[in-house]
Amino acid sequence: MTTRGILILCIFMALLGWFALGSFTYYNPPDALNRLISLAILWPTLLATFLPPAYAINLRLRDDGDIMLRAARQSALAALFVTLCVWLRMIQALNWANTILMFGLFVMTEALLSGREK
Repeated sequence: MTTRGILILCIFMALLGWFALGSFTYYNPPDALNRLISLAILWPTLLATFLPPAYAINLRLRDDGDIMLRAARQSALAALFVTLCVWLRMIQALNWANTILMFGLFVMTEALLSGREK
């Protein structure tokens, strides 16, 4: 599949995911199982949402090949960060210290992974 096809598919999947997440949270009560299902819907939706902007940023900044793989890795890490923040907020354990530590961990992970590419 071409890069353009992947990006169009991601936009379609993001729209579908946000619609599914909105309708699921609207029609179901917020019990424990439904919260886990919402998180399971949230991660791939965020992944598909973050991929086109990450690809555009990487295309502008670095034009050395493997742009789609780098953008997919960055969008997966960003989606995981946001999903973990939402989960910590659900259990009322999110504070500034947790957020900054997690953000630093994800930035260091990305720096180490991108350093291995060279």
